[in-house]
Amino acid sequence: MQEVSSTTSTSPFSTGLPALYIISFLSGISMGLFTPFISTLMAQHQVDDVWIGANSTVYFLTITLTAPFVAKILRQLGLRKTMMLGLALMGLSAPLFPLTTQMPLWFFIRAVMGIASCLYLVCGQTGLHSFCHDSNRARASGFHALAYSFGFGIGPVMGSALYSVSPKISFFLGSLLVLSGIVVVWIGLPEKAIAFQSSSRTSFKKLTLPLQGAFAYGFTVATLVSLYPVYLLRQNYSVTQIGYTFTVFVIGGLLATIPVTHLADKFNRLKILLICVCIALISILSLSLSSNFITTQIFTFIAGASVSPIFPLALALIGAKLSRNELSAGSAMFTAIYGSGCAAGPILSSLVMKVANAQYIFSLILILFALLVVQIIRNSQQKYSPNY
Repeated sequence: MQEVSSTTSTSPFSTGLPALYIISFLSGISMGLFTPFISTLMAQHQVDDVWIGANSTVYFLTITLTAPFVAKILRQLGLRKTMMLGLALMGLSAPLFPLTTQMPLWFFIRAVMGIASCLYLVCGQTGLHSFCHDSNRARASGFHALAYSFGFGIGPVMGSALYSVSPKISFFLGSLLVLSGIVVVWIGLPEKAIAFQSSSRTSFKKLTLPLQGAFAYGFTVATLVSLYPVYLLRQNYSVTQIGYTFTVFVIGGLLATIPVTHLADKFNRLKILLICVCIALISILSLSLSSNFITTQIFTFIAGASVSPIFPLALALIGAKLSRNELSAGSAMFTAIYGSGCAAGPILSSLVMKVANAQYIFSLILILFALLVVQIIRNSQQKYSPNY
């Protein structure tokens, strides 16, 4: 077994990290291609909004429920085998979705996809903290998130180009790309022993802020990718325009993530996180009030630039507060909370849309970001290290 120390290099491209960035990119493609077009496919089959939201909730709820077990699986199988298992499950299950119109099968397939995502998400975060250096933790997390965002942006464009021809083709292409990640892991990711220490109330208390950030981010992104396409369809957007709108969101994240995480490593992570959350709150509020296509694209870009860095900044805070033995359990906890946010977002937001009005799609997101601002201010008043 090859051992790699996280202290041997301060480069965000040291051994093992590039492979993790590529897997993150492929994971982004799977989210950007499969999730919005699953919602689109169901909407085109006249499925009720609540069932569309519930289907996405099953996917993310499965991630949450699987996460506590993945840390233990990592200890038994190792980083590479666990990640390859997740990629194989996703690549083989996702293309089955457009082959049926049976609701129970749609829910079963999403559950399997959730298990697959959880496997390589926890592996990716654990590996990231294990291979990176303390001085570049936010930047490494930023590159990891950037790769994901890039894949997430390409996914809808690829999907929309092929979906109009046949949904089966777009899902099959996404499957092939995900399966190619197995080769990347085999060639580019060294095996690494994963130390395991169960999470405790103390570690949970230490991670209250980053976990709250993970929940808010997951809630926001899941709502966007699952329900925003339905909202835009009702606003007479075409499938191509929906794909472009998501791409604008991702471009904002692509341009902002690395500069923001670099500033966080150099100055103060809490202050940078606070600025991002405040801008995200304002931009999403403006987005919910916008009815003009051009204005929507502008606010979508600003929302992408402010929301996207929240995940890597929260992830960096996890690594900064845990010992090496706690990393796998902490990563699993982070993924579980992120998944619970993703699970809650679509179903709760769809209920708000049904009970109130579709225009209130982002109302719960605004509340979460407001609460996150309060939590960051509270934490910034405590005695943390300058980079925390």
